Amino acid sequence: MRARLAVLQFPLLFCLGTMIGLSVYGAHFQSVVGYIYLVPLLLVPVVLPRLGRRPLARLRRHARVLAAAGVVLGAVAYRPLHLSFWDGQAVAQAVAVSAFGTVSAVMSWLAVSKAPGGRGNGSWRTAAVLALVAALFLLAGAFPMIPLLGAALFLAPAVTLRWETDAPAWAQSANRRVFVNALAFYLAFELGEVVWDFGSDPAWGPQLAVAFLAAAAVALLFGRRGAVGPSAAAPGRRANVVALAVTVAVGLVTALHPVFVLSPLRQGLLGLALGTLLVTTMTRVLGAPDGPATALGVWLWFAVGLAVSNLYAAQLLAFPAGRLAFAVPAIVALFVERWRAAAHAGVPAPR
Repeated sequence: MRARLAVLQFPLLFCLGTMIGLSVYGAHFQSVVGYIYLVPLLLVPVVLPRLGRRPLARLRRHARVLAAAGVVLGAVAYRPLHLSFWDGQAVAQAVAVSAFGTVSAVMSWLAVSKAPGGRGNGSWRTAAVLALVAALFLLAGAFPMIPLLGAALFLAPAVTLRWETDAPAWAQSANRRVFVNALAFYLAFELGEVVWDFGSDPAWGPQLAVAFLAAAAVALLFGRRGAVGPSAAAPGRRANVVALAVTVAVGLVTALHPVFVLSPLRQGLLGLALGTLLVTTMTRVLGAPDGPATALGVWLWFAVGLAVSNLYAAQLLAFPAGRLAFAVPAIVALFVERWRAAAHAGVPAPR
């Protein structure tokens, strides 16, 4: 449970909370200030998986100190934001949020190897974390930036974990899992739209809480079915195909009836897809040599999807059907992955 809190605090709380701050309350991208926020969102997830054995051992050796520093940095970054005061031109705020985000990303990366994966004990932990995330977004209806504080609180239990320094170096992902990354991008694209539609009205908080509660329910459902872990017969590509189908259906209905973006039913359906993606991702990465690289790839594309969703929000209102174009990368990646799997098995590719 402690490790899963550390794994999921970065994508679900820091990334989403920071993107809300940048998009809803503004950022000063005419100077270097705005770009400071992008370091933990876009740069750190790319750099971390490429570190060698020595930097990895050094980070693991100081993991408890990093977790404690993350709690402090998160509290310092959140304090001026408690009453929704977000100063997009303040250098101090940008540095504080970015420093906290860097620690948040590092701890999420390190915790992938600490989260237990064995049979029957994984999904209920993921469900519990998602329920806590839902509670924080419910509170966001009154305190919009509280997800950043939640990310810091999720790091606190990691201070008590035992971090081995002699773990083998992690490998780059041989299979880039392009489909999973594309699905994370598209799902974040659809999930974030309710935030950009409400804007400075924090009514998006309870809406996102519905999505995360639905995701928790999916995690519990998979937990009842059985195994979780890299060696277990847990849900994989087929479940993610269902998640993609649900997300595409939501996008199609929203294109036909744009007001559907404000429906809690929409958020619940996206939550079902999000829960499926998270369970399958956790299933594949825990304990796997390429697990940290794979996880950070998913987290990175989730953040990119949120950013693109905000950039195109106004245009999508003018041309609702345009949103369907963002499903194309995931659909293409799915068929490419199936073709490669068939070619590797030595059988004709599916038509």
